Amino acid sequence: MEGAEQVQACFATLGSGSSGNTAYIEAAGRGLLLDCGLEAGELARRLRSLGRTWKAVQAVVLTHVHSDHWHESVLAELFVRRIPLWLHSRHLVDLRSRSEYLPLLEKNQLLREYRGGRWFTPVENCRFLPIEVLHDSRPTFAFRAVLLGPGEVQASLGYVADLGCGSVQLAEALANLDLLAVEFNHDPQMQRQSGRPWYLIRRVLSDQGHLSNTQAAALVEQILARSQRMPRYLVQLHLSEECNRPELAAESVQPILKRYCPAVKLITAPRHEASGILPLVCEATGDLPE
Repeated sequence: MEGAEQVQACFATLGSGSSGNTAYIEAAGRGLLLDCGLEAGELARRLRSLGRTWKAVQAVVLTHVHSDHWHESVLAELFVRRIPLWLHSRHLVDLRSRSEYLPLLEKNQLLREYRGGRWFTPVENCRFLPIEVLHDSRPTFAFRAVLLGPGEVQASLGYVADLGCGSVQLAEALANLDLLAVEFNHDPQMQRQSGRPWYLIRRVLSDQGHLSNTQAAALVEQILARSQRMPRYLVQLHLSEECNRPELAAESVQPILKRYCPAVKLITAPRHEASGILPLVCEATGDLPE
């Protein structure tokens, strides 16, 4: 909006794929991690590549508890640095039997619980809405995030790392964003011809597995068709190393982007390095979450 006060915010992926998923969000100088699936030292190295350190991280939010979305060494780092971990109550039940550091976080009051469908504030200037999605780690959440500045200044983003199928409800919840990050996991033909065990192929292709390029593109189209404000960035997440290629993921969605928002910047999140900072300029709106 012309003449509106502007505040800088940003998004970056630190790792994306079965070898470890982590994203970084920052608003008004306060940062958080979405998932923490990298080893703590490697996570710190990728933060440094963005010009950030652990000191920038004030909270971690988990989408679900598959092992590529959390790492025990990071939970140890959170304990040492007294950084809170946000998770769902059922995540807590699952992780109690799998992590030695989770009881220490709990004992030191470093665990915070969110509830599906209810806004929460993991760090000042950042509001999150958890949206439960179909995936075979129950529960799994996508998030709509609003990055706040003074008054009614904000930017918004959506993050959907793992899901087996889209829905009208999800598309409606993720309309009108500045940045949209969605899983483009596999090419179905490559998946079927991969030589993987059939149970794994069947799991990935199921409605509780992972989105194919075609499914992800269809979800993006559903979101854009419901949007008056178009995103500045589309970030493709969680590409399979064996059963996808960046060019296939890009080709699947380019006709849709050309139709709805030709100026959007399409980014395929790299697997083994940070994506680089994607700046978001917060603008005045009247759509603040309660």
